Amino acid sequence: ANRMRRLPEGARDLLPLDVAQKQWLETRLNEVFQAWGYQRAIAPTLERLSTLTAGGAVAPEAVVRVLDGDREGVGLRPEVTASLARAFAWRMEDEKLPYRLFYNANVFRRLARGHVEAYHTGVELLGCGEAIADGEILLMLAQGLARIELSDWQLLLGHAGLTARLLTVFPAAQQGRVRQCLARLDRVGLLALPLAAPWQERASRPIGVAGGAQRRI
Repeated sequence: ANRMRRLPEGARDLLPLDVAQKQWLETRLNEVFQAWGYQRAIAPTLERLSTLTAGGAVAPEAVVRVLDGDREGVGLRPEVTASLARAFAWRMEDEKLPYRLFYNANVFRRLARGHVEAYHTGVELLGCGEAIADGEILLMLAQGLARIELSDWQLLLGHAGLTARLLTVFPAAQQGRVRQCLARLDRVGLLALPLAAPWQERASRPIGVAGGAQRRI
């Protein structure tokens, strides 16, 4: 009986107060997104593994896989960006650009300690110049944080193009794992990789550039 009452590792119940708090956050953030011209999209919970890992930001081992007889394999979404990029490439390529989408969704990841379910909200700005897009997202982020009355926050920025350039100097077999460690600022994980000392030092250097606890940029 006790085992039946216990949740799996990484799962949690959302009781009425939790639901009310979640809806309060989502409603206010959605208002900001919509004011900027973003429209809500709903991505499927299941995706092909090749879609989820296409950009290299998600490691195959982080995907909660589902056995359904599909030879290629499918998994539960660990984030939403890959699904919306796939939908845009296949179904919205003729839409007038730029195209603005936002989402509220639960996501699933497989970690060393078990599976974790979390809730994400975010936006995708497709077909817009890089500098303009970055500026729009940052302004919208600041407005969103103000709208949910969060004043004490830190901002950590990354750049996919810069990361890709940094990775080219590492052995090809280790580039994916180095990318994952950098994305999580996981210095311990970097030190555990089978890299020679000069590569270890080079891999750890970007984490030090991220700044201290009071300010991260």
